[in-house]
Amino acid sequence: PPYIKRKAETTDKERYNNVYAKDAGSVAAPTAGLHFTDQVLEEIGASNISHLTLHVGAGTFMPVLSEDARDHAMHGETFFVNVGELRSIINAMEQGKPL
Repeated sequence: PPYIKRKAETTDKERYNNVYAKDAGSVAAPTAGLHFTDQVLEEIGASNISHLTLHVGAGTFMPVLSEDARDHAMHGETFFVNVGELRSIINAMEQGKPL
């Protein structure tokens, strides 16, 4: 990412990634998930976890330059989720479970 002001290091592939990352295609790790560790995921429990693939695009690094954020053109990102996972998410929402 452009905000890291040093040369890439071998350890970056492990440290700047999510422990649950599986599929190639993203230009960056979804930083909202960097706090999840193997231990945290184990405590949550496999039956409480849904899986999807998010490919973060290079536009994620584009600064907001407009005075009004509503005028900022957002980039698109691609995600994939299988039907079974989607049904589980919808069921959880309908039951009022936290997501």
